[in-house]
Amino acid sequence: MIKELSAIRECIVNTNVSLKSIIQDIYSCEGPLESLTHLNANGRKQINIFRNLIENLELYAREAENQQEKSEVLEEVRNQREYLTSNIASFRKANVECMARIHKKSSEQLLGTSKEEQVRHKLKMDKENLLKQSSTVTNQLLSVSRQLANTSQQSLDTLETLLKSSSTVSNISNEIKNAKGALTQSEKLLNKYGQRETTDKILIMFASAFFFCVVAYIIQKRLF
Repeated sequence: MIKELSAIRECIVNTNVSLKSIIQDIYSCEGPLESLTHLNANGRKQINIFRNLIENLELYAREAENQQEKSEVLEEVRNQREYLTSNIASFRKANVECMARIHKKSSEQLLGTSKEEQVRHKLKMDKENLLKQSSTVTNQLLSVSRQLANTSQQSLDTLETLLKSSSTVSNISNEIKNAKGALTQSEKLLNKYGQRETTDKILIMFASAFFFCVVAYIIQKRLF
């Protein structure tokens, strides 16, 4: 079980590093849009792996027999879900900024081509091709936007699960406190009964001594 927990933690660390690296690559991406789409696919893959690893960690915690270990691992699950939520937010922000740069660069190229036509009168560009190119860029941007929308929904699901995990950790902590209180009360009762047992033994000894004294006194009177 300990080896399994260590393996899960190691995979979480490696996945977190990979996801942050992809996010940094998206921040640095200048295009084309195909490159952003490829980075997005890798990023979503790492996010799904991260989410599955957290679920495995939570399953390990729920199967743990030791209450203290269960509470600690569930707390770790809650922290990892917070890290995942933060990474998803960074992933979305990097995509928005990258799409804005690509769109701006595409617009500047189209405008630059238009000026070149007016000045030199050498380059002829078909309007239909321009419209087709613009439509293709727009469709690709819409595709990335839909992907981001799906990622946002996954982020909401992660937050809901995080709230449930926090409630579970709180309940386990309360159970541990109640168990400690019951043990303390039991210890007090045992100490009380132990003191009473000692007192009863002393009283029995005095009663026995008194009884033997009375018997001895009666025998003495009858004999003498």
